[in-house]
Amino acid sequence: MSIMHTLISYRAMALAALYEDCPPWPADTAFTDRDISIGAQSLTALAAQRGTPCVLIAPSSASGRGEEYRTVVVTTILDRTPRRGPRHPMELTVDCDLGALDSRVLDVLPVQCPNARHRKTTPLRSPRTQTAIRVLLPQTCAPGDLLALTCDGTITLGQVTTHHTRIHPGSEDEQWQGRCLK
Repeated sequence: MSIMHTLISYRAMALAALYEDCPPWPADTAFTDRDISIGAQSLTALAAQRGTPCVLIAPSSASGRGEEYRTVVVTTILDRTPRRGPRHPMELTVDCDLGALDSRVLDVLPVQCPNARHRKTTPLRSPRTQTAIRVLLPQTCAPGDLLALTCDGTITLGQVTTHHTRIHPGSEDEQWQGRCLK
């Protein structure tokens, strides 16, 4: 065994111990074959009630290390770009702005099958920005599927919602953005 191998193994063990001390999901998270629940709240039901993207902020299960809260962002896959060869992974486009999540994402799971195996590195992209993050997801993810992104700290819905410029229903020429611009 070489010194390099020893150092790499030691670093992997240290990172694994750190991961155990700071679990990525909030306290009282339960994983079933078809859903993820945090406390008594099902993420599938939350997305059905509020639409996507939506956020759920819950206490962290970490024992005094890191942030006190975790934010779970539930988002829908809008588009899937297939693989263009063995070196190019598939890409997924989701309906939230990933700019605020870039360095804060701890884990990503498909809501309808959180126990899925055989995950590969997959870039997630926002629909109107160049922001992309790399996550491990099963290759069976398809448009319409829900993803749960757990993040460190608290993130508001306004930080992950893309603000569309909409036409006001009463006029044909005016651009209306849905909020006061003063």
